[in-house]
Amino acid sequence: MDNSRRDYRRQWGQLLVLTAAHFVLDSVPGLMHTVLPGFQESFQLSVAAGAVLLTVFLVAANGIQVAIGHMRPKADRPLFLYVGFVLVCAIGLFAVVTPGEWSLVWLCLISAVCGAGVGMTHPESLRAVHRFDRISSAVSSSVFMAGGVAGFAFGGWISTHLYKSFGLGSLFPFCIASVVALLVIIFFRIRLAVDRDQPKNEQAHSQGSLPPFWLIIAMATLVAGSMTVFAWIIPQHINQLGVDLTLGGLSVSVLSISGGVGAVVMSKWAHRVGEFRMVRRMLAAGIPFIITYLFLVSHRLALGLLFVGGFFCFGVYPILVSIARGCRGTNLGQRMGWVVGGVWLLACGLPMLLGPVANHFGTGVILFCIPIGFVLSLTLSIVSGKRD
Repeated sequence: MDNSRRDYRRQWGQLLVLTAAHFVLDSVPGLMHTVLPGFQESFQLSVAAGAVLLTVFLVAANGIQVAIGHMRPKADRPLFLYVGFVLVCAIGLFAVVTPGEWSLVWLCLISAVCGAGVGMTHPESLRAVHRFDRISSAVSSSVFMAGGVAGFAFGGWISTHLYKSFGLGSLFPFCIASVVALLVIIFFRIRLAVDRDQPKNEQAHSQGSLPPFWLIIAMATLVAGSMTVFAWIIPQHINQLGVDLTLGGLSVSVLSISGGVGAVVMSKWAHRVGEFRMVRRMLAAGIPFIITYLFLVSHRLALGLLFVGGFFCFGVYPILVSIARGCRGTNLGQRMGWVVGGVWLLACGLPMLLGPVANHFGTGVILFCIPIGFVLSLTLSIVSGKRD
């Protein structure tokens, strides 16, 4: 009994460390979205060029997960996790780039290195979370993913304030935080699950009827698409309205943090009533709030509507990650690479595709593309005929 309690506490301690590390890592994508208008101004880039820069970062961050997720399936030391924290520090090199003809090229190269660093940590982080057999899959996945969305939210918010005061020098605190997180990960001796490991909570979970992996990937991709468009276009639209840049950062932060809160709160219920059924209910509840918010986007009071919409609509993503853990097909690392990297890789081309449209017709036209992914994901869950 004592050993069981000790294992439970140790696993929760390691889960919280991984969650904090996820917070630090995903603060960088947060700043890349919300400070993008500031980068465009500093380096004299158009909205479309800024969309290219963001897309390069996102492709690197998500593509690397698909490329390496299946590697080292029998290794339990998080080598890619260590390397990723070091590569994230490349973001500080933005400060040495000068505006000019080649600035976009250099910024894209730096973004690719930094994005790859962010991305390569995710499959192994989830393999480490998967190792815990004293914590239910829905809870451990949701807590870990909540750290990421909270980091994205915090990075998106605090970076706008830091950028106003310190310009490109505001990127260095994110580099320092990455080094500190790496040292903590090493100190706590984080280890990975290997394919032969089968935690008890997943054994029980796999006995139930799970949706096919392709369905989970399709739904997660649609949710990621809506989130990607939101995080890109809302700061741009608010900036063009002449409203303070910090409101754009705050809006992205509210949507992100509300999704993390929603996932943690609803994961307990999802474990009882069925995770897939809970995803459907949450999407149906949240979509009306997202649509209403879009009509009132320039008003701070509308952030309350956004919080409720994000609580339900973005809150489904960590639950979809939890479902994917138990699905059959491919190895664990590859499943995690697809659900936390591949889906965002498929979604991250949207800013570059929609950038010319925003240049020509204005950002207001793009706003109402945001709910489409949520609506299609809900539709897919209904027509699939899957009940649990």
